[in-house]
Amino acid sequence: MKALAQGAGMLVVIVIVVGSAAGVGAVLGLGGVTILAGLTALFCFIAANGGPLRADLKLLAAFAPAVIIGGALPRLLGEVSHIAAIAALVVVVFVAALLPVFGTRFVTVGLGLGMASVFGYGYQLTGGTSGWQIIAAPAIAVAVVIILRMLMGASDPDKPTRVALAAALTGTTGAAERAARVWLADRPRVWQSRVLSAGARFGATMGVLKGRLQALPAEQSAALGEVIQAANDQMATLAEAVKAKSTPDDLPPVERKPPKVALPGATERLVDDLWRLIDTVHDAVTTRDRSTSNFPRHFVRQALRRELEGAFSWRSAQLRHAIRCALGMTIALTIAAFRPGDPLTVSFLMTTFAIMQPEWRDTLDKAWQRVGGALAGAAALALVLWLLPQSALMPVALVALLIGFPFMQAQPMLFNGCMVFLSVGLNASTKHLDPVSTLIEYVLLMAGAVAIGLLFGFLAVPGVPRPPLSARFADATTELQRLLRMVSNLLRGDEVLGRTVGVRFRDAARAHQNLVAPAPGSKAPATDQQEALDEAGEGLRGLAASSLALFRLGNTAPALADFTADAARALDDGVEPPRPPADLDDEQRLIADMVVADLLRVQHARPQLVR
Repeated sequence: MKALAQGAGMLVVIVIVVGSAAGVGAVLGLGGVTILAGLTALFCFIAANGGPLRADLKLLAAFAPAVIIGGALPRLLGEVSHIAAIAALVVVVFVAALLPVFGTRFVTVGLGLGMASVFGYGYQLTGGTSGWQIIAAPAIAVAVVIILRMLMGASDPDKPTRVALAAALTGTTGAAERAARVWLADRPRVWQSRVLSAGARFGATMGVLKGRLQALPAEQSAALGEVIQAANDQMATLAEAVKAKSTPDDLPPVERKPPKVALPGATERLVDDLWRLIDTVHDAVTTRDRSTSNFPRHFVRQALRRELEGAFSWRSAQLRHAIRCALGMTIALTIAAFRPGDPLTVSFLMTTFAIMQPEWRDTLDKAWQRVGGALAGAAALALVLWLLPQSALMPVALVALLIGFPFMQAQPMLFNGCMVFLSVGLNASTKHLDPVSTLIEYVLLMAGAVAIGLLFGFLAVPGVPRPPLSARFADATTELQRLLRMVSNLLRGDEVLGRTVGVRFRDAARAHQNLVAPAPGSKAPATDQQEALDEAGEGLRGLAASSLALFRLGNTAPALADFTADAARALDDGVEPPRPPADLDDEQRLIADMVVADLLRVQHARPQLVR
């Protein structure tokens, strides 16, 4: 029921977004291109929604030119040369497939850009329009989405930041990285910075302590378990306070629960750290210092640039995925070029693009969802055609649309089955086509799209080895060690060549990408290994980002030089993470806390990844 309610809410949002853009387009005289404005708005909304208002608007501002170019240029070129149009769209798809290298936030950005561009090109095959309408459609879509996003977030613009920070405090999978990225993208507040750093260390420390429950004698393990439960309960209460727009008046003070028996020295120190971090979060939430945190704004741009540099390597899994997507779409677009005016071409192209995923197992899942949904939908539609007259196709298609959208995320196979009714029913009714022939053609096109998607979803680029998980983890930690040692030398005042800096950051980013995105056909990790892989991936990405922040400090923070060198050594097995030095300013303390938290994550994940 919850999934259904969420799906119904999504349907309402979709109707508002698509209807607003289509309405504006109709008023401005877009004619047949009105639907292009409406669906492009939907793709834009998917790409730039879910973060804090300020960050989403900045992303939309940067995203807008790409959407307008991607949605209009291939179609405009198609009026002159199909080859030029295909080349332009392949380049857009390549860029869209490469965008997730910047992090999970950009997965939907790449999806939105790719879908908007593919739909824009596919739609041009159904009829001709003027040049200004082609350009105006995506431009109107972006403008409408910006206005709607402002209206949606005006009452509480930083709510997504608080929600992300609260999720990180409760240990939700992947929440720590998302919280850091959302915090960086928004206007960083001092109280949020303290919550972020303390919460990151709390989550990492909690992971280490949970691991020690199995190693301690029964009595000590039971005592530690009670402490962990008490700490989790208090942090959950604080997480609700962080999520709230203002601090609740009845927020209770922190009550420490000492262990009933003595614990080993290292474990006892970690328990002390646990309660100290809870105190830090409590103080940050109650005081809520809303002044802007002293954090360099250019850091985000530098971090994204370093991630992109790491992707442009023949050894980068994300680059190889982008190449496969470009090749697959080239084949699909070539086939589409021989079918001008076919209204089902849009479904064929978008299905091909949607199936190809960076991880081959995800590609297989997407293909099965499409195949199962298409076959089930085709069988149901065939029954409808047998029982009902053709005049009933339009209302049946609209009912299928209303049924399918609430299940878009919860039951994608059901959604894909409903889309068979929509594509075949609407086209057969509005274009006066034979519904049986249209249904058969739709099934054949979906089969072709799945075949192309699977081929290029599994295809391995020649000359690239497929190392096991343990080797990829060792490569990623080794590159991070080299990076941290170089930064440590810089903090001491040593001269470091600019080219060396670029190489180190690029190699670290590339090794991390290969760790979390293995080559197609590699063996699937076990469940515990996948959890450890996610944790190590977050930790290594965080260490690379912290290295960049330390690098930006230059030789102005010599106190952090030894700390950074010790952090590099802590990436070896059995070495304890260093303690941050005293007398650091707010920015330096935040960076040091994040380094310790990420080191703890990597160490906690290590046993599952080296076997």
